[in-house]
Amino acid sequence: MNSSNSSIFINKDYNPIIVSVILRRYWWWVLALVTFFMSIAFFYLRYTKPVYDSAMIIQLAEKDQGKELLEIDNINKSDDISTEIELLRSQLLFEMAISKMNMNVSIFAEGKILTEEKYHQSTFTVLPYALRDSSLCDIPVWVETMDHHKIKLTYTLNNQTYSKVSGVNEIIRTKHFDVAFKVENWEILKQDDNNNRLYFTFNNQKSLASRLIANLQVNPVDVNAKTIELRYNGNNPELCKDIIQSVSTTFFHYDEEMKRKSADNILAFIQLQLDSISGELKDSKDSLTDFQRKTHLTDPENTTGSLTENMDKFQDLLFELENESATLKMVNLKLKSEPNRLDIYRLIPEMLGKSFELSLTKQITDLNTLLERKEELLTNVTENNSELKTLNSRIQSKIQAIRRSVEVIQERIRAQINVINGKIGVIEGEYLKMPQKKMEYNRLKSMQDLNEKYYTILTEKKVMYSISNAGYTSSNRVLNEASLNLVPVSPNRKLVYAGFVFVGFIFGFAFLFFKYITFNEINSVEDLKQLLPDKITILGNIPQLKESSEFSQLMIHNNPKSILAESMRNIRTNLSFVNSNARIIAISSSISGEGKTFVALNLAGIIALSGKKTIVIDLDLRKPKVHLGLNVPNEKGISNLIIKQATLDECIRHSEIENLDFISAGPIPPNPSELILSDSFFEILDSLKSRYDVVIIDNPPVGLVTDGVQILAKADVPIYIFKAHYSKRIFAGRVRELFDMNQITHLNIILNGTKASKGKYGYGYGYGYGYYEEEDKKKKKK
Repeated sequence: MNSSNSSIFINKDYNPIIVSVILRRYWWWVLALVTFFMSIAFFYLRYTKPVYDSAMIIQLAEKDQGKELLEIDNINKSDDISTEIELLRSQLLFEMAISKMNMNVSIFAEGKILTEEKYHQSTFTVLPYALRDSSLCDIPVWVETMDHHKIKLTYTLNNQTYSKVSGVNEIIRTKHFDVAFKVENWEILKQDDNNNRLYFTFNNQKSLASRLIANLQVNPVDVNAKTIELRYNGNNPELCKDIIQSVSTTFFHYDEEMKRKSADNILAFIQLQLDSISGELKDSKDSLTDFQRKTHLTDPENTTGSLTENMDKFQDLLFELENESATLKMVNLKLKSEPNRLDIYRLIPEMLGKSFELSLTKQITDLNTLLERKEELLTNVTENNSELKTLNSRIQSKIQAIRRSVEVIQERIRAQINVINGKIGVIEGEYLKMPQKKMEYNRLKSMQDLNEKYYTILTEKKVMYSISNAGYTSSNRVLNEASLNLVPVSPNRKLVYAGFVFVGFIFGFAFLFFKYITFNEINSVEDLKQLLPDKITILGNIPQLKESSEFSQLMIHNNPKSILAESMRNIRTNLSFVNSNARIIAISSSISGEGKTFVALNLAGIIALSGKKTIVIDLDLRKPKVHLGLNVPNEKGISNLIIKQATLDECIRHSEIENLDFISAGPIPPNPSELILSDSFFEILDSLKSRYDVVIIDNPPVGLVTDGVQILAKADVPIYIFKAHYSKRIFAGRVRELFDMNQITHLNIILNGTKASKGKYGYGYGYGYGYYEEEDKKKKKK
């Protein structure tokens, strides 16, 4: 067969017959895969550490009675729980919580596969008294039981091994540490030592906290209600519970302590400021009293107030006049011989609110209008234009007029400034004439007022914060206590088993599906009708024998009423419809083992029993089988006839059935193809047609060699054999090739080896590959 037929066959359509075959053959694969994955699940659960968890829900609550009295928020109050959540997650708080659990020593039991930490579950207890070398932290100290209630401690430090033998329930002193080794039941400890390797380690609190904090989860439950969930996962349920409880307790204490310290610090600062201001206030009062007693000055404030008020008024007037003078200077600066229109336009807002607004604004506006007209003319005329010259003259006149007005206004403003400066000088003189004692009085009075003001403010703040702090209480509480959960959350045994069983079914059904789409066997006549061209004729099917034999046998005459005989008669009848005058019938197949020799012998037998003289020719010169089926030696045969080493009469042999003769293959030649296709063979065939009514040729398999195709093409009735549950579906491709390449024009099909529901006989003999074995293997490898 060619390489195209050797590729993997893919079934694209649903076929219930193939489904039933696949289920009957491979149903146990599903069971085996499910069992296999259940075994994996068992070992996974057996050697996976269980994970337990413990959870607690806390609520952050605050009560502020001070707010109800004073209507102020407490200094410690916080509405955002994110700060508390971050504190609960912090390494600082976790280290504090671990330190309170007294986890200075951890005890372990090392099994063949798993190592388990014996937290509160150990058969012995280690109480550390002294650790003289901190480098021993996290290094295992192995515990070994000995006779007479003795134990041996062994550890390796800096590549040197140390050991110590001591009794139980006493202090063990070594070079690096002192511990008390407590045992309640010696026999249980000894049994535990036999089952596991026991050891303990000294814990470094920071590294222990760093290792354990990874399993802590802190999540808000309800932000408005300020509820927080604490959850911890680990391999020991008691450890999970204790860590959660220690974290919550440490948080409550730490939070309350920090808030109390904050309030105390604020109140202490206020008190310190009060003490300082109190002394200064007393000094200022004493100074003022002494000054009044010496100077007999009661209240100089009224005099000083009027002078100050007048001074402020004149200062404001002086500022306004100086501002107007600066504006006039800017106007003079902008009024050049060739003024910029944009600069002149910007002077208009500067006039607003000034005393000279009415006199100058109109003139500057007119000048701006003239400049705009000049710009318009310059876009259309030259400098020599008469209108432009007139306009320039008007602009210069307007500028001169504005300058004269500015000079007049400046003279007036300078006069006013001189007057105001004179009045200010008079007031300053009055200030200088004021007695020194009045100024000193004002200074002392001001210091006293200032100190009294600060003292009053701080006193009020102290009272409010004291009341607020006294009325504020932190009522954080636990809403859901941490429980000891002895049921592991992971792995979930039911879920793991269900998952692996599901995967087993998936793989099992995937295997069945793969077998279905790659199913490459022919099982029924219906399969052949779907796979072969429409011009193919189905002659019938032959049932499978329940009794098998080594070689194809002629057995049609032994039980003429068997299902085998009936099927052969049915094929003989169908042959008469195909070609009633058929003289040469060539029978072939794709590969050896499909039963072409069996069909040739028994079809010849059933035809001979009908009264026709029939002869069978074994043309399968590579793997002859006809003589084996008739139990005769293969001394002379068709190979001798073709090369004319024997006569026709010498090679024709008679069988047990009347009218049935046969010619065996004879010695196997080195060149079977040349002999089969030689003219001598066709001459022999013509001679046999003159002697017999029907000549049946046992042709070579055309799936492996092609020398039998020509014989099929020249036969009156070419028959192609398929075997149920043996022939591959891709073999039908070989038949299609024969038609597509016009090597044959008609072909008849017999399906051999079908399973019969009743009856005893059929076809089930064994058939070897022989000569074709290597050829068939090569094709399959392709």
